[in-house]
Amino acid sequence: MTADAPNSEVVTISRGTATEQIMADLQDQILCGKLPRGTRLPNEKELAQRYKVSPNTIREAVRGLAALKMVEPRHGAGTYVTAQAEVMFAAVAASVLEMQRISLFDVLSLLGVLQERAVVLACELAADEELVDLTPLLDKLEAAGDPGEFAERLEAFFGRLADTSHSPLIAFLTKFLMRLLVEVAREQAGGVRTEFAAKLSSDRRKLVDALMSRDAKAAVRLAALYHGHAEAMVRAVVAEHGDSGGDHVQQVYRRVRQG
Repeated sequence: MTADAPNSEVVTISRGTATEQIMADLQDQILCGKLPRGTRLPNEKELAQRYKVSPNTIREAVRGLAALKMVEPRHGAGTYVTAQAEVMFAAVAASVLEMQRISLFDVLSLLGVLQERAVVLACELAADEELVDLTPLLDKLEAAGDPGEFAERLEAFFGRLADTSHSPLIAFLTKFLMRLLVEVAREQAGGVRTEFAAKLSSDRRKLVDALMSRDAKAAVRLAALYHGHAEAMVRAVVAEHGDSGGDHVQQVYRRVRQG
């Protein structure tokens, strides 16, 4: 179910370009919750009257918001607020990685740091049932029947693990970086190499056991061990296919940015 945007007073444009100011004003309303997800924006004519600008200026502002994944124009139905934190974060972060040509191994290094911090916080903050729920995810992961299914379940496991940290920033970053790594594997090697990833099963089990015991020191050590083994396997795949930070990786960044 969707809702129309509430009426508001005329907004006077005073500094900067009209398009930029309209985008900023609408962004503010979306981010502070005045225009929640699912809200239909007023039509171009109504917005033009509100901001005292031409419909073309409104059209440009809406295009800009759509590029930021904050709204979605729907043919014949209007423009709707679609802002989701994960989607917006992925679009911005992938743009930065693409622009700076960040390598696959830089992504791996950051993921390792995040995972070590996540397990410390999980030992401190996670509820018992949150940690218990990790084991069925491992069981599903090991029962995966093909590389695509394995990749999906691997993302789910590490996403849930990141959630147990109770740090939204760590969770956002971890899920984003895991998605990038899986996409790179698909781009370069045709899928996550299950024969490699299966070798890490014991590491994952030991890590979950440490979390269940609330042993932060052991959890950090095991997270680092797991990451080191995973990085060695990624390097082996890259040695076969090359391009740890070149065209293939850039294509993945672009695909994730574009959604």
